[in-house]
Amino acid sequence: MKIALAIPAYQQRVHVQTAHAWAQDMATAIELGWRPMLLWTDCNSIEVARNTIVSQAMQADARLLLMCDSDTMPVPLEGGLKSMWGVMSATGSPVVGAAVPVRNGDSMNCQPARPGEVYPGVVGTGYMLIDLWKLRDLPRPWFKCELSDDGMSKSVGSDIGFCRAVQSAGYQVIVNFQLAMAHAETSAVATRT
Repeated sequence: MKIALAIPAYQQRVHVQTAHAWAQDMATAIELGWRPMLLWTDCNSIEVARNTIVSQAMQADARLLLMCDSDTMPVPLEGGLKSMWGVMSATGSPVVGAAVPVRNGDSMNCQPARPGEVYPGVVGTGYMLIDLWKLRDLPRPWFKCELSDDGMSKSVGSDIGFCRAVQSAGYQVIVNFQLAMAHAETSAVATRT
């Protein structure tokens, strides 16, 4: 099985701890007997970057896509692919996202937030495993932001919009709050308890 490991970078920067965890995830993929491929894109729009990654992974006939933001990482830095794959295998869901603290550290990227649990919900793409084959018929583009009624701000981010589209297609999105995650711009860590 082929897996794409991808980082939608921002201004050509990736946090060193994210890069370390990414390398650990690649090693895990090899241990599982998979063929990992690394994807990197840097666009001026996160939506464009995410959609470019999906397109590249599908063109390469990858079955799975592990998307990791350039400033998030599992804690400890052993990588999180094994945990994410375990949840995906157990639930059959085509999308599993880890609960990640937002930049200011006062909330999480998921709804609802139930620390220590694995449950259906919506979640940001800070660290997300996607089964591309199950979602190949999902309308494109997968990632697009929804604007407020006045068109002046985002009402829904492209990652939450993606989760809602997956749910509308009849699939569950699973939040993996058992995997501890950190955000480089805050000291907050999403813990298992």
